[in-house]
Amino acid sequence: MEYITESLRLALNIGGLGYIFLILFLALLLRAAIGFGDGLLAVPLLTVFIELREAVPLILLLSTTISFFTLWKDRHALQLGSLKRTSFSAILGIPLGVLLLSFGNEDIAKGLLGFLLITIAAWQLLPSSNFRLKGDGWSYLFGGLAGMLGSAYALRGIVFSIYGNLRGWGASEFKSTISGFYIISGVLIPITYIAAGLITQRLFGLYLLLLPAAILASIIGQRLTSKFDAAAFQRIIWLFLLLFGCVLAARLAWSFSL
Repeated sequence: MEYITESLRLALNIGGLGYIFLILFLALLLRAAIGFGDGLLAVPLLTVFIELREAVPLILLLSTTISFFTLWKDRHALQLGSLKRTSFSAILGIPLGVLLLSFGNEDIAKGLLGFLLITIAAWQLLPSSNFRLKGDGWSYLFGGLAGMLGSAYALRGIVFSIYGNLRGWGASEFKSTISGFYIISGVLIPITYIAAGLITQRLFGLYLLLLPAAILASIIGQRLTSKFDAAAFQRIIWLFLLLFGCVLAARLAWSFSL
């Protein structure tokens, strides 16, 4: 109990706590509504108030927690085979991501991902595009990338959303399976964070402090999802991916111009 009290005290002493609350609430609302996007929205804004090494584990822990609610709601649509394959390969990618978080260049990694997102999303939004991934072997590639970029920069949801949409999943299939992946990776990634010394007492206090807001955001976001049909849901996701890709690419271009 003393550890929890001290953790909360350390968290309450952080400057800009109200802004951190607002950023995480909006990011997790987006995550609950469309299944991903929380890390991309939250991490750059959170680094104004806390270090990147705290921002990434914080959003990952909160996002993993609310994934239990989403998975339970849509458990009947879970794509178990894809979940097993992506989770297996994520185990190999997660340690590489922790090394990237500790020693890598965040701007370059995100910028390259941004250009990839722009290309794929623009292609998928064309009226004549109906390309789908047929083979199950793609699960391993996307699972490994999601594990690596998820543990490094909280971008696991974006990689997984590309895979899910290229498989043609509907809203329930997509959200239940990505939530399952969030839960499994959300158990594995913190283990590597602990080994790397990235889980601090102050971070634990922030998690406890912001957990009620995360749960509330999840409830509101799930109600928003019920208003989308399958075709509209996939189009919304690709539009978000296109937007996110432009943001990431612009950040890379800006970093080189300075």
